[in-house]
Amino acid sequence: MIEYIPLGTIDRIGSSCHYLKLDEWGLLLDAGLDPDPTAENPLPDYDIIKDQPVNAIIISHAHLDHLGSLPIAIQYFPKARVYMTQATAALSEIMLFHYLKVQERKSQLNGKTFTPLYTVETLENVLYLFQSFNYNFPFKIHSFQESKITLTFWDAGHILGSAGVEIKWRGKKIFYTGNTKKASQFILRGARYPKKTDILITETTYGNNEDAPNIKKKQEMNRFAQFVIDRLNFGGSVLIPVFALGKTQEIMMLLHKLIKMNKLPPVPIYILGFGTRINKVYDNLMHKIYPQYDMKFLHTISYASLSNLNFRKPSIILATSGMMLPQTLSYEIARDFLNNIRNGIAIVGWADPETPGGSLREKKIDKIKNFFGKDHIACGIDIFLFSAHSHREELISMAKLLRPQKTVLCHGEPAALEWIKERLRLEKISEQIIIPLTKEKIQLL
Repeated sequence: MIEYIPLGTIDRIGSSCHYLKLDEWGLLLDAGLDPDPTAENPLPDYDIIKDQPVNAIIISHAHLDHLGSLPIAIQYFPKARVYMTQATAALSEIMLFHYLKVQERKSQLNGKTFTPLYTVETLENVLYLFQSFNYNFPFKIHSFQESKITLTFWDAGHILGSAGVEIKWRGKKIFYTGNTKKASQFILRGARYPKKTDILITETTYGNNEDAPNIKKKQEMNRFAQFVIDRLNFGGSVLIPVFALGKTQEIMMLLHKLIKMNKLPPVPIYILGFGTRINKVYDNLMHKIYPQYDMKFLHTISYASLSNLNFRKPSIILATSGMMLPQTLSYEIARDFLNNIRNGIAIVGWADPETPGGSLREKKIDKIKNFFGKDHIACGIDIFLFSAHSHREELISMAKLLRPQKTVLCHGEPAALEWIKERLRLEKISEQIIIPLTKEKIQLL
C-alpha cells in the first residue's frame, strides 16, 4: 500500500511538503515554508500525520519553500532520519540561520515582538541529524533497513545540490522531481533522470508559459547584453534583482561569459546582499560535483560588495531580494533607479505577481508606481528568461522518459497544473494524472 498526502501548498509556489506512507513506513519529501509573508497558511499541516510513522525526511534542495520548516518537522518527528546531498546540507545551515535573522530584523523595523518559528538553539540541535549522500549512490534508511526502502539522489540541475529523489520499494519506483531544470544553466548542467518509474511527483512551475519553449539561450543572452550595453552607454547602471541562492551565482557566470566574449565591457559588477555568502559555498563545493570548476571562481568576478548605495557608474548591480520586497536592497535601489532614464532594471527570474518584483516582471506600470511610491517611471525595464525550472515541453519530455503509471502534479499555478495534466492525457503518457488538494489522502497503490 502506498498512500500520499500533500501537507503543503500545491497550486502555487508555497510550502512544499509531501507525505508518503509505504505500509508501516513513512517518508516526508521536503519540509517547506511559504516565502510570502502574507500567506494564510505558511507551514505544512504536520498535525494531519502527527500519529503516523515518519522514518525519514528527505530535502530536495535548500530553497526555503522546500526547507524552511524542517526544524519544526523534526520537532514533530524526532526519530526521523534527515537526508540530503552534501551541498544541500551546507546550504541548509546557512539558509535556516539567515531566515531567523531576517525575520527578527523585520520585526524590529516594524516595531513588533519577534516570535520565531524555531529558535537558534533548536536549529543548532538539529543540524547534527543531517546525513548527506552523493548523486547516483543508492542507500537504505539508517536503522530502518527492514523497510526495504532504497533512496537515490539524481542531479536536478536547479541549484547547487538540488536533487530529484528516487524511491525503490518492493519492486516499485517513485520519483519526486523537487525543482528540476532539464537544460543546462550557466554553471549547472541539466538534470539527470532514471529511465523508468511507476509513480511520478513533479513540479509544474512553468507549465503555463507558452513562450519559454521557443526562447533560445544564445538569443536571450544577446538580448540581455544589448539591454545592459544601452544603459551603460547612457552613463547609467543596471540593477538585476536576484535570489541569493542560485540566481545570483548563475547571473554572475552569465556576466563573466559575456565579458569574456567581448559582448559586455568590463565595468564594475557589484554584489549586494546575502548572495556573497552563498558564493563561498559554491566556490568550496562546486568542484566536487563538477571537477572542471575552478575553486574560488565566483570570488574573482565581483568588483566589490557594498554596504550602502554608493557605487561607481556605469556599473552592474546584483542585489537581493529577487522579489524586491520592501526593506530589501533591490527594492531600495529600484526606488532610486526608476526616475532616471539612464538606468535599467533587468528582471531575470520568477517573482510572485503580488510583490514589487512581480509588478516589474509583468510591466504593470500602475502597480509599479504604487509599490515604489512613484508618480512616473523613466528607467528601462525588461524581462529575460533565465529560468532554473524546466519549461513545459521539458517537463513533458521528462514524463515521456519516465513513463509513469500515475503522475501527481504540484508546485505550480492552477493554469500550469491543468496544462500539464491535459498534455499528459492527450499523449497518453500516464494512466492516471492527479492534481491533489492540500491535505487530501490519495491511494497511489
